[in-house]
Amino acid sequence: MNYDSVLLEMLSRIQALEEKVRALEEMVGGYASGDEPLSEPPAPEGAKVSTADIRAFIRGLVREAAERGEERLILRAGGIHRTLGLTSRMPQVCNAMRQCMREGDRVLFETPSGYSSTLEIEYRTEADE
Repeated sequence: MNYDSVLLEMLSRIQALEEKVRALEEMVGGYASGDEPLSEPPAPEGAKVSTADIRAFIRGLVREAAERGEERLILRAGGIHRTLGLTSRMPQVCNAMRQCMREGDRVLFETPSGYSSTLEIEYRTEADE
């Protein structure tokens, strides 16, 4: 058996899977198909970002999804944190995500701590009645 060719094939497959995972993370983290952000970050990179700024950013993403005709939008804390260029602000992002929840929204995934980059919330995009 030619182990070198088997290893090269496995490495090639792993690399392809890593690229697909990166693309999916970007989509879940607040990006539409393609590379254009759905909304502008609330402050220049490195500037102090408040919880209110994060809430406004999330609401903007939900509003833009509604304008595109989507009924629901799934956001992940890690994607928001990365998009806003934050450092060590995961609890702030998770709190803002929960504060933006309305009736009919639901938490899809969270860890026991509740403050993980993997927190995922599905938001309804319909306007308030």
